[in-house]
Formats: sequence, C-alpha cells, structure tokens
Amino acid sequence: MPITYTISRQERLIKAYATGIIRADDLNDFVDALLADPDLGPGLRALNDASDAEPDITILQLAEVASRVLQLINRGLGRIAIVAQSRATYRVSKTFSVLLRALGIDVEVFTELRAAEAWLEDSSGSSDTGETPLPR
Repeated sequence: MPITYTISRQERLIKAYATGIIRADDLNDFVDALLADPDLGPGLRALNDASDAEPDITILQLAEVASRVLQLINRGLGRIAIVAQSRATYRVSKTFSVLLRALGIDVEVFTELRAAEAWLEDSSGSSDTGETPLPR
C-alpha cells in the first residue's frame, strides 16, 4: 500500500506516509484501515506526510474521499495536517483541504514538516486561515 501509518496514543497522533503515485483507491483503503484500527479514538490528530507522493486523482474522487474522512472525525479525530512538497501534490492537497473545511474539518496544508507539527501542537484548536467552515 502506498500509504502506511502508525498511531501513537501517547502522542495522540496518527502519522501517515504516502509514497509514489496516490490514487482514490489508496486514500479509500487508508480511511478503511483507520476506521478498522482499534487504536483510533477521540483526541487523535493526524500528520499526513505526502512529501514523496504524486497524485493521480480527480476532484470528484477527492470529494468522495473527503466525505469518508468525516467518518474519522465522527470517531474523534481532530486536526489534520498535510505536508506536500511537489507543486501537483500541493495543489491537490489544497483542493482536498477546501473540501474538508466545507465539511467542518480542521485541516491545513504545509510544505514543511516542522510547520505541520507545530500547527498540530497548537492548543488553540482553531485554524489560522481565517476561513469559516460551512454549516453541516
């Protein structure tokens, strides 16, 4: 699977690593794996490192995955940080973040891992984008 992850209950963190070409099936498999994981629970945050990944996904497929991510939020997942370095991955990640925010999910896209980690550690609990999510 091009997306692997670990869950640290001590750190309250899911660390996911995407490599290679990432398609909708890969993202759906990732969401399914998290939903089935007994360590998934309230209070976790997610750090998704896609620095070594390239997308092959349509906007419609992104929207479908975004709606599935809502299941993770309903199980207690909090903030989501995405790290993207290539231009294509960054653009797709930003599009994905807009779709997630429309569902009320606290998400941000970064080009640097340290910035993503710092944002996840921010205890204010609010995104600094100034954007307001649409009501559900």
